[in-house]
Amino acid sequence: MNTLALRSWAGDKRDRLRRQIAHTSRPAWLVAVAVIVFAAVFGSLGVRNQRNFGTWAYDMGIYDQAIWLLSRGHAFISVRGMNFWGHHFNPLLLLFVPFYWLGAGPSFLYVVQACVLGLGGVPVYLIARDKFKNPWMGLLFTVAYLMYAPVQWISWAMFHPEALVITPFLFAWWFATKERWGWFFAMVLLALSTREDTALAVIMMGLVLLVYMRNAPDYRRVVNRCVGVIVLAAVWYVGYTKLMLPYFNDGKEPFYITLFYGNYGDSTPAIVSEIVRHPNRVVSDAVQPDRLTFYKQMSWPMGWLYLANPLGLLMALPQLLASVIGQSPYARMIRYQYTSVMIAPMMIASIHGAFVFWKFKVARTVLPIWLLLCSYTTNVAWSPSPLNDTPSGYGVWSGYHPRHDSLRIALTYIPDDASVSASYQLGPHISHRLHIYDWPNPFWASVWGNDDCAHIPDPTTVDYIALDLSQIGEGRNRTLFENMVKVGGPFEPVYMDDNVIVAKRVGTSPEVDVRPQQDSCQELALRHGSG
Repeated sequence: MNTLALRSWAGDKRDRLRRQIAHTSRPAWLVAVAVIVFAAVFGSLGVRNQRNFGTWAYDMGIYDQAIWLLSRGHAFISVRGMNFWGHHFNPLLLLFVPFYWLGAGPSFLYVVQACVLGLGGVPVYLIARDKFKNPWMGLLFTVAYLMYAPVQWISWAMFHPEALVITPFLFAWWFATKERWGWFFAMVLLALSTREDTALAVIMMGLVLLVYMRNAPDYRRVVNRCVGVIVLAAVWYVGYTKLMLPYFNDGKEPFYITLFYGNYGDSTPAIVSEIVRHPNRVVSDAVQPDRLTFYKQMSWPMGWLYLANPLGLLMALPQLLASVIGQSPYARMIRYQYTSVMIAPMMIASIHGAFVFWKFKVARTVLPIWLLLCSYTTNVAWSPSPLNDTPSGYGVWSGYHPRHDSLRIALTYIPDDASVSASYQLGPHISHRLHIYDWPNPFWASVWGNDDCAHIPDPTTVDYIALDLSQIGEGRNRTLFENMVKVGGPFEPVYMDDNVIVAKRVGTSPEVDVRPQQDSCQELALRHGSG
């Protein structure tokens, strides 16, 4: 291509871009601004949370160490006591590896998560714009999505790969409705790569699309694509949970099967059988007060509009059922990442539910007011946004405190290659190493592996302990700590003040440095982060 032709080609590109910009509607520009504001606000709050020790080993330390390990060719997550591929199936995290070569860490994860969550406003806009044939309705639902309290809480609750499922799931739906199947499958693969159980929602999406697109001109092609995605998701889920995960997890099923659903059975078939044979148990669980509160807080921000389109809500059913029957109370709170897989289906169902009322003239006025009112009031009442200026709202974001200075100084006394057992708020700040344990691991097992002491290392291999003195606790942990640092004990303080202690191993002591007995591994707690 000669210089004249190159200039002509570049000029054509510029003219085409100018025309596209000129024809971009005002609501679309406002959507772009809203997405940027969301990403900037919650990304910066996440960075602040990390810098001010507002994150925990569960789960920020788990995923930060996991990605760092992958970037160095390792896979055993010492924070969790499990192989990365035996914990969850999150191949999406491989995309983060190059950034970890350049020094990325928890703050980077917070920013990426906020950006991807915010970007979900774009497919919401596209879905609503096309459904209503009105870009202003697209903007309305985008605002409702970005103000949705569960979305904003996900941006606070550390980093979780499944939080990234919302945006590709929404895009997959929009591409399917446009019959752009190549992009549809690309988005489905991104959604599947966030976590293994998102496959269940993808299966339901395929089934729902079969009904939703039954009037498509080339319905046979729709059927082929939907059946294809159902088969893909089913193979993905079964292949990982029955083959790959047991291979990396000592032959066991996913750890969360017994941890969260042990009340229904000790294996997936047993749990499914119990649900089918005793549906009354599910109904009884589903109407407990905490579940009713959960339904309310998930539904009011969207004005309960999904009730007019229950078909779309079926895509959220697998995760909703898991939240209803599970033993972990955190799985049915809008403050945590467990809502991630439910949010995209709820948005889709709410958009289609709202359209049911659109044929009534009065709805053209009432519906936007109703949705904005519900979004705003519930955000003020239940979200962690600046609009909810309460200790349980915006106050959850960690701010600066003078004691943080001593914590930062203390951590500088730990060599980069040392093996460390640290209290949970210090862990995410020193997790870029092969051996970092959540105190009191590995001195005895607490939320470790499969609750069977497998792979727990010899405690004498720990070089340093780093403990926030307010987080040591009482009883057994306090006794362990005092025996460690007493005169003649195995650890000697190298830094200590009223807030924190960093102690270096100087010897061994059988009184405290012994492998935990098997029965101590039964202390596994139902902590929200382990899921």
